Amino acid sequence: MKKYFIPVFLLAIVSIQFSCGLLKKNVMKDIADDVKEVVISENSGEKFLVVKQEIFQATSKSDNGGIRQITGYNEYRITSYDINSGKISKRIETGDREVNPIFLGETQGKLWYKSSGKELGFHARDPKNLDIIVTQAKVVEVNPFLKDNFSQPEWNNIGRYYGFDPEKNMPMVSDNSGFVYYIDPASLKAEKTTESIKDFKFNNTCISTSMKINANTSINLSGSPRCYITYSGKNLKDISFLKGEFIKSSNMRAPNANAGYLLPFMKEIEKINKEIDSTENFITAFDTTGVKNNSRSFSNNHLEWAKKNLERAKDNLENITDKIKRKSNDDLFDIVTKDNCVFVMSQTDVTDQARVIISKIRINSDTTASQVWQTALKDIYRDPDKGFDKSSFEVVFSKGNPDLRTMRVIEGNDKLIFIFMLRATCIDVQTGNIVWQTDM
Repeated sequence: MKKYFIPVFLLAIVSIQFSCGLLKKNVMKDIADDVKEVVISENSGEKFLVVKQEIFQATSKSDNGGIRQITGYNEYRITSYDINSGKISKRIETGDREVNPIFLGETQGKLWYKSSGKELGFHARDPKNLDIIVTQAKVVEVNPFLKDNFSQPEWNNIGRYYGFDPEKNMPMVSDNSGFVYYIDPASLKAEKTTESIKDFKFNNTCISTSMKINANTSINLSGSPRCYITYSGKNLKDISFLKGEFIKSSNMRAPNANAGYLLPFMKEIEKINKEIDSTENFITAFDTTGVKNNSRSFSNNHLEWAKKNLERAKDNLENITDKIKRKSNDDLFDIVTKDNCVFVMSQTDVTDQARVIISKIRINSDTTASQVWQTALKDIYRDPDKGFDKSSFEVVFSKGNPDLRTMRVIEGNDKLIFIFMLRATCIDVQTGNIVWQTDM
């Protein structure tokens, strides 16, 4: 007889007094139905995982021929977790979608939001206790011309008028006339810009069969059912993964998050600069005044050759600089650690209850790869829908409408945070040990 298992952490979302009627979820205590923004932020040297969670309040549910129909509305909360322990540092309720503050981005010790309500408006919160530490009134105090001049879009249009520039690491706001300003996170001074509103992207698809280890080099996973890495045209058969996929960040990462990403360009620039210096020194030192007539033509040819070389080298430098600028503006989601490693998600077996495996793989300079560690996650199924029988689903869906397939990944502070099936798993990236797990 085929057996099905449901993790205790999902069963816990219903009370012993469960009945067939609809149950309103406790926004502050019950497990969430979905996970939205996930960010790591710092307060006085302490790191926190800050998560916006969605709670679905069902108003009606029905099954028609096996097709589940659910209607209701969403409410939201923000939870700050201590990244070292997984314990909740603070949780606040933020209301339904029309008043729920929209996350703009994170700077050193500040989480920036825009609320459609005038009471909060544009503001920043402390990542540890989620207290408001920068008010809209404070920003106006520094920039008096913004008094009664912040744009007030409807909740569903906030993203068109407020945003975040990851490259400058500054929130962006607009006024009633549609002019855009950068807000300095420290001084709060507004700087007018002609740039369009940019977004902090936080919902990228976290798995892929290809990724870049630097701006010029891609690696791929191919094969079925076991996958192998292809690197610099070589199929690396020493390591394989059952249905393997590279793990990427759900948040857009700044170019400096992967120090080696622009390394090929940096090496090229160093080479060109050396060529420019030597050529300029040659031209400066070149003196034709004392050259005999029978060698003057030969000497002048050398001078012209040097000048053309200098012009070509400067053109090459400009081209490389343009490439760096374009690559720096790429949507960078690939995770490459400081020791040139990537993460791969695979599964334990081919059964319905196959669990998730996460592996750390080092990409070596000699176009080989080696496995650093491999960790199987407890009670995290690769295919959540097949991990439960019908009666289990009735328990799980008795409140809300949980999305067990939402995946969020973020890496920082030597930790990989993997969120799937509404559970967060924190893995030490050096050892592969599970530091903590917690329900979302």
